Amino acid sequence: MAGSSSSQPPGCRVRRRRCAVLAAAALAPVLVADAFVAPGVPRALRRQAPVPGRTALNGWSLFHWGADEEVDEKGRARFLSFADGEGEEARLPRESLRSLLECTDSFCLTKHWLAESTLDKIWKQYAAEDGIGIKEFGRLAHDGLLLEGKLEEYEKAFSGVDEGDGLISRETLGKIFAGLGKHFSAEELDQIVDEADVGHDGIDFADFLGLARTHLELAEVVRYLETTPKRVQASDEAADGMLGHITTVHSEAELDAIVASGKDVVVKLAFTWCRPCKAFLPRYEKYAKVYKDTTFLKIVGNENESCKHYAKEVLRARISPMFAVYSEGKLLTTWNGANNQRFMDKMEEFLPSAREFIKDREAAIAADPTLAPAVPSR
Repeated sequence: MAGSSSSQPPGCRVRRRRCAVLAAAALAPVLVADAFVAPGVPRALRRQAPVPGRTALNGWSLFHWGADEEVDEKGRARFLSFADGEGEEARLPRESLRSLLECTDSFCLTKHWLAESTLDKIWKQYAAEDGIGIKEFGRLAHDGLLLEGKLEEYEKAFSGVDEGDGLISRETLGKIFAGLGKHFSAEELDQIVDEADVGHDGIDFADFLGLARTHLELAEVVRYLETTPKRVQASDEAADGMLGHITTVHSEAELDAIVASGKDVVVKLAFTWCRPCKAFLPRYEKYAKVYKDTTFLKIVGNENESCKHYAKEVLRARISPMFAVYSEGKLLTTWNGANNQRFMDKMEEFLPSAREFIKDREAAIAADPTLAPAVPSR
């Protein structure tokens, strides 16, 4: 007995069943590729060289000895809102698990941002034969896999560190980590960026949410922004002084009701995967400040069936971003592309409310070169 007890960790006598599993695991090779060591980086795990992340901060361990896995009422309500069935019989199927992991209590994105490989590893590690019940959900929640926070908190944090085009560069991400006291080698940073950039098109807001669950605590990012006040204050001052009001509509009926008022209206059609759409948004907001008597709307073409119908059947969109202008309840013209000159020309050609502010537009361009037409290359 003395010899066998040496292979068991302290406390095994009160947790014999778990210790038996652990002792057996200690004698067998660990298949790192099959485990999602939350909330680390899966690709790094496959290479058996985990990138240090929030695991150390959260004190996460592969075996949940002494872990408080009880689910409170708020957590239970969150689980049941995604699960199939009622009470103790409720289970999370795989796609419902995806939705739960991609949402907080207050918001979900229209774009799926959790990589399939990551979802597979989480499912393999936590799911029982009949899916994920409340007990398995408790383990998952305790291990820090749930996204927490309000949308505006994440948006504020993201807007403070993005490049002004809706994306965070590798260099900026490295500076954020360094500012938080997390120092990675170039190879480790490449691994993090490669894993986080699901669409391989730059770290956008959806990818940032993934990092918020794996490597970046929301509170840490907020504190980081507070230590770099010059950049944040300049950004905030620009927003306060130069951005106009834009109304986001979520259905064709909502858009039609605004158009029916007879006012001059411009609509920006975007899609969640469209980088030029994201890049043009700051300028669109500034133009809304210039053409202040025009109603500026934004609609996401893949948000729901109604938005898809508007994009496909009404605007017959093929390229995004796409713009449409209305006056007196009628669609006057459409155009596409994130082009400053074309946007200003079309606005002032078709909308009387825009023509009234030509001098304001000229003054705005003089003050902010980002609104100026692109200079042709020679």
